[in-house]
Amino acid sequence: MSSENEYKKLLVIGTLIGLLGSLAIIVGMILDIVEGTIAVHGLAILTLVFGIFISCLITFLGALTPHGLNINDERPSLFALLLFIFAPTVIFTSFNTPLYFLLDYGNAVLGSGSITASFYIVFIGVALLLIAFLFLAWIFLWKNRLSSTGGLNLGGTSDIGFVRVLRIITSFLTILAATGIILGMILPATGTAPAGLLMYENGLQLDLAALTFIVILGGIVITAIIMLLGNFGIQKFPNSELPVLALLSLAIILPGYEPQTATTSFWSSPVRALLSYGNSIFGDLEIWGWILIVGLLVLVLAFFLGILSFFLGKTATYIARPAREARSGGSGGLEARRKKGKFPSSPPSAPVRSVEGLPPAPLSGPSTGTQPTVTSAPPSPPSFMPTAPQGASTSAPSGDSPTCPFCGKGLRFIDEYSRWYCDTCSQYV
Repeated sequence: MSSENEYKKLLVIGTLIGLLGSLAIIVGMILDIVEGTIAVHGLAILTLVFGIFISCLITFLGALTPHGLNINDERPSLFALLLFIFAPTVIFTSFNTPLYFLLDYGNAVLGSGSITASFYIVFIGVALLLIAFLFLAWIFLWKNRLSSTGGLNLGGTSDIGFVRVLRIITSFLTILAATGIILGMILPATGTAPAGLLMYENGLQLDLAALTFIVILGGIVITAIIMLLGNFGIQKFPNSELPVLALLSLAIILPGYEPQTATTSFWSSPVRALLSYGNSIFGDLEIWGWILIVGLLVLVLAFFLGILSFFLGKTATYIARPAREARSGGSGGLEARRKKGKFPSSPPSAPVRSVEGLPPAPLSGPSTGTQPTVTSAPPSPPSFMPTAPQGASTSAPSGDSPTCPFCGKGLRFIDEYSRWYCDTCSQYV
């Protein structure tokens, strides 16, 4: 999903699902209101869902048609769905939203046993709105509108190896944790409970609120798998961690699902509520209960690793370490380089140069009266050092003879190579 056209395909699919879901809820709620089973709160939620229907309809038509009004902005529909999921209807006892108002209503209908066709229509619509929310959230976050440059940013995020490893770890932990929580909610957590949290308190009916939270966890797993594939270099999948972080925040920070057996509070996030439930049954936990609790803790860890990779991907850079010669300054003394093996410890043999028409150069240089008496021939300098032309004779510079910078002994001048030589250190200076 690396081009704007592919995002537009997702936009068409997401708004179509939202359009069908909102229409189903409207039809089902109108039937229930006619029968007198939904109060004034239901009318307010009906109005909100009608707004979702209008937003999805206009966005769908604008994204579908190639001519005329062209819409490529998912934010109006996404904002309407966010209101449906998170706008408070009750805040002074336990936090409640339009979504969970309908879910509580559905649980009551299931408990009464008087299930009508409108019930199925409403909750098919609720499921479709949840799926539409996932699609629009993916579009919004993978477009990366929250970047510092603004606008569309379809090129992905940082490819630094360390950040990519963090994203891969975050993906693995998120998949394992969310899958463990799903299994821990479906299967019995204790030896005395007749069923898992997916069933209502009495164990005889389905808990629609738990089912909704499991759907959200399933969306988290799918998003983490897409992120994992993208960070393994598969071109069709984005590697951004933003969708994973946004969906994890639903389970960790924002209010939503709360088990019926947990203690309600003013602000209760799903993770906190599930941990409270685990605390109440801690003495009777079995394998699936432990998997549920460990999954909740790992989910929190994955969330913080995702935050770390997000900010490092925006700010961190990689600078290659300099080579050893660069770190040492590139120029040590002759003695240091000799000790490191740059020069041989024993004097090398003098090179034998042959020029056409001339005899080979003598090892001890030309014998003139002005040259110093040499008892043993010094070595020739290494081949990379400049040498005087063949047969040239140079007198030692006037003034006092210099001393060796390494041993302090006197040096002697070699005319053949125009260099000073230290007999103690056996090297040219």
